[in-house]
Amino acid sequence: MIVRILLLFIALFTFGAQAQAIKESYAFAVLGEPRYAFNFNHFDYVNPAAPKGGQITLSALGTFDNFNRYALRGNPGARTEQLYDTLFTTSDDEPGSYYPLIAESARYADDYSWVEVAINPRARFHDGSPITARDVEFTFQKFMTEGVPQFRLVYKGTTVKAIAPLTVRIELAKPGKEDMLSLFSLPVFPEKYWKDHKLSDPLATPPLASGPYRITSWKMGQNIVYSRVKDYWAANLPVNRGRWNFDTIRYDYYLDDNVAFEAFKTGAFDLRMENDAKNWATRYTGKNFDKKYIIKDEQKNESAPGYALAGV
Repeated sequence: MIVRILLLFIALFTFGAQAQAIKESYAFAVLGEPRYAFNFNHFDYVNPAAPKGGQITLSALGTFDNFNRYALRGNPGARTEQLYDTLFTTSDDEPGSYYPLIAESARYADDYSWVEVAINPRARFHDGSPITARDVEFTFQKFMTEGVPQFRLVYKGTTVKAIAPLTVRIELAKPGKEDMLSLFSLPVFPEKYWKDHKLSDPLATPPLASGPYRITSWKMGQNIVYSRVKDYWAANLPVNRGRWNFDTIRYDYYLDDNVAFEAFKTGAFDLRMENDAKNWATRYTGKNFDKKYIIKDEQKNESAPGYALAGV
């Protein structure tokens, strides 16, 4: 009897150990393996030696009245969803692969019930303060208590805890790779700023952020100017090398697309994407096109059937 109990205990212990086999990785893919190996230099589609400088002016439609992409009311400004870095980021030449940004690496259960993420000690917000595991924990709680209801439904029972200054542990209520990777894509907020602001409320001024650009000027509802962060901590990471090259990105707002199109033809902004083949064939004409002041270019869309049409 004692032997049977002992054998049963050993069997259960072995099964538990197998079920909780721990893996380590620098990158993750929804399907298959990531395209880029550990210590890759840069994404294949970028020029790592691209010069930096200059300004590009783009258009946006409608208007905006705040700088909080996650507010439950109001119209956030263009590009505000890119103010914050995330733990991992994706590439543009493969579907669903995630590479370290704020994170350095991760160890996880092979059933994706939990993951521990190591944070890059160089990671910084724009004021120079470090990005810590506590900021990651705070961000998750902020989304759970003040974010959209759908987020709470998906991650009910999931926990995110700072277990060391630069290590965060995520335990998923429903183990699964896709839910884990979705959390890797969350922006990481600075607790010291957002503890005094509601995530559900609009912001009349730009928040403390961490991405490659910061908002440096604006006229509410009319334009926003982003300036490249010259001392951006992640500028030389493989996922960023050769990217974020313009010193200034400006968005000018137009009330409707027809007005924006006429402004583009006069050179008011620099790039316009066109997805309507009829418009491409009939509307992009005139002296500025004839003189090649505006260049028409067709770019094949590699991610799905079809083409992207652009005038610059």
